[in-house]
Amino acid sequence: MARLLRFLLIARFKQRQTHQGFTLIELLVAMIIAVLVMTPLMALAINLINTDRREQAKSTSEQELQSAADFIARDLERAIYVYDAVALTRNHNAIDANISGIRDQIPPIQPVSGCNNTATCIPVLAFWTRRPVHQAVPLNSTINCNSPSTNHEQVCDDTFVYSLVVYYLIVNQNNNNVWSNTARIGRFQISDGVKLGENYLEDIRNTQAFVSDGNKRDAGFAPFNLGLNESIRLSMNQWKQGKKNLSTRQISPEPFGRNSMQILVDYIDHTTLTTNIPTPLCSSPVTPDPHTGWIQSPYYGTYQNPVAIGNATPAQFQTYSFYSCINAQQGIAKIYLRGNALARIQGRNNPPQFSTSPNIQAFFPTISIEVNAEGAINQ
Repeated sequence: MARLLRFLLIARFKQRQTHQGFTLIELLVAMIIAVLVMTPLMALAINLINTDRREQAKSTSEQELQSAADFIARDLERAIYVYDAVALTRNHNAIDANISGIRDQIPPIQPVSGCNNTATCIPVLAFWTRRPVHQAVPLNSTINCNSPSTNHEQVCDDTFVYSLVVYYLIVNQNNNNVWSNTARIGRFQISDGVKLGENYLEDIRNTQAFVSDGNKRDAGFAPFNLGLNESIRLSMNQWKQGKKNLSTRQISPEPFGRNSMQILVDYIDHTTLTTNIPTPLCSSPVTPDPHTGWIQSPYYGTYQNPVAIGNATPAQFQTYSFYSCINAQQGIAKIYLRGNALARIQGRNNPPQFSTSPNIQAFFPTISIEVNAEGAINQ
C-alpha cells in the first residue's frame, strides 16, 4: 500500500508540467488509502483510551477502599468498647437489659442529615472511643483557652472526651446526583464537651467565644454509665442519647442538631445477596448466648438462633459489600469492603452489579482488615 502511494505521487510529479491538479480518481484512491490506514489506528487509539479508563477506574476504587479501610482501622484502634450486632438490632429497654440495644438511640431512627430513613441507612459498626483535645482545659475559670493571645502551653492542659462513632451502609439514595446510585459508607460521631470539674466550659462563662465549637458537647450526646448493670455489655446496651442534667443525673431526649452523616467513600457495591458472591463468613455465635464469639453485623438472619440476636437486616442491605465480624468480648472486629469500579465507567445512575465472570470480577475489588481495640474497657 505504501508502494502504491509512492508510485502515484511520483507519477503526479512527472506530469506536473502538463497537469495543474489531482484527478478525481487520484483523490478517491488517496481517500480510500487514508481510510484504510486511519481506521485501524483510530480503533487502536480508542481501545487504548478505554483500557486506560478501565484501569484508572479499578485503581481509583482500590485506592479509595484502602484509604477507607485504613481510616476505619485507625478509628477503631482507639475504641474502648465495640457494640455487637445484638445491640444494633434491638431498641432501648429500660427494664430488661438482656433485651436492650441502641438501635433506636442512633440514626436513622434518631434522624440526622444524610441518614433519616431505615430503608436507606443501616448501622454496621458502632463503638465508643476517646477523642484527644489539646490545650483546652484552663487552670481556672478566668482563663480563655480559645483566645489567640493566651499562652496555652502554660495555662491550658490537654484532655480527652468520649465519643460515640457509628459507621453506616447507605443505599438507594442519590441526593440529587451528588453521589452514585451504588452504595456508600457514612460515618456519624457525637462527642462530649470539655469540662472544668463537673461543668462544661461553655456553661461556666455562658459565652460562645469562651470555647471553640469542636470542644463543646454535641447535641444529643449523653455519657454512658457502666454502673447500670452487673456487666459492661449490659450497661452499654442501655445507653440513651439525649441531654444529661448534671444536677439530677437524668437524661432527657434531645435531637442531634447540627450533626450529620459524613460520607467516607462512594462506589461501594450495591449487589444484593446471592450465592455467587465470594464471601468470607463470620463464625456462628455459640448458642444459646449470641454474645459469645463472633457475630456478623449487619445481621442477615443466617444463624441458628436468630431470636436471640434480633431482627434480620432488610434485603436491600444484604450485600456483603460492607459488613463486620465482631467479637465484643475480646474487642476485635474484622471489617470487609467491596467496591464497584464498573459503575464509574458504565453509568453512575444505573450501575452494573456483580457478576461471576472473571472479566467482571476484576472491577469489584475487595479488602479486609482486622483490628484489636486497645481500650481498657474491653479487657
